[in-house]
Amino acid sequence: MESEETNLLELEDKVKLQVEKSCSQENVNIRQRKIFPKAINPKIEELKYQIKKNLLGCDLTICIFIAALKSYKADGCLRPFPHYFLTATNEKDFISLKEACDKIPPLKDFLTLPANNIPNDVINLLTWLFFESGFPVLTPYPLKELPVSINKDDNSNSTIPQFVFKVNFTKRLDESWRKKVAEKDVFYAFHGSSISNFYSILRFGLQTHFSVSKEVLFGMGIYLSDEISVSTNYAPFGETWKNSILGSKHSIIAVSGIINDQEEVKCRDKANKERSMNQNSFDEIPEKYFVVKNSELVRVEYILVYRSRAPSAVKSFIKANFLWIVIILYFLLLVFIGFRNGPYYRKLFK
Repeated sequence: MESEETNLLELEDKVKLQVEKSCSQENVNIRQRKIFPKAINPKIEELKYQIKKNLLGCDLTICIFIAALKSYKADGCLRPFPHYFLTATNEKDFISLKEACDKIPPLKDFLTLPANNIPNDVINLLTWLFFESGFPVLTPYPLKELPVSINKDDNSNSTIPQFVFKVNFTKRLDESWRKKVAEKDVFYAFHGSSISNFYSILRFGLQTHFSVSKEVLFGMGIYLSDEISVSTNYAPFGETWKNSILGSKHSIIAVSGIINDQEEVKCRDKANKERSMNQNSFDEIPEKYFVVKNSELVRVEYILVYRSRAPSAVKSFIKANFLWIVIILYFLLLVFIGFRNGPYYRKLFK
């Protein structure tokens, strides 16, 4: 009996040991799954496929997103906000989001990076931005095929963009726009705005209510122009993404389709004086301007992207060391004056 009890105890101990080992191994597996989630791999493959298919469009999307994040109005410009960067109390974690943006490698490098070298927060951010946010797909578009002339009255090349992109909305939004347009007259005009505003502009469209908080001369509405030089005044250059292949400082002008509604689209019209006056307008709407009172009648179709050229190395050096350069030149001038008035100068030039 004693030997049987001993055998049973030994067997029980062995079973306990095996259970403990299997439990500890399971815990290790769980921890590994948390660190290297299996769900991440399909995300990486989808991201690489999307980036390879539309490298410039994905690059510009990141640029526009980061421009909004860098804005002093980031809380208003960055809507919707990526849910991966919300805290447990549903607050926006801008610090973590900025850290994730700083980690995004150049997209050409992203295509060749091993999966375990890409941070999870970068994967989550890009997945949300390209697939979950509802942001339209931006694809390169030929300048010559735009439905509006860029430099009809400007012989200089200053208004010619470095890049042109078509804004591709979802099928549902496209169908909705086609129903509105139907057989109505549509024309195109330009709209300039800070690049930090284009994240929300492309996501939600141009909105009339944004003019409520602004001082407007010609009444409430969306301001556009058929002259690109007018719109460039409202499209300053802004800092974007440091790793972009398109540059790190950009300006954007939208090319928008407008449904030509006589009541809701105000402009200078000699045949219809009432159309030239908007409610609360300071005066008649000037030529080359359009004020759209209903945001449902306008849609951004294309965007013109301008890249700020980096200053030359010489200019950058002078700007960075201007004070020292002035001091050195002043010192050399004093040396020259001293030499000029000294005895050696007289001996040399007698």
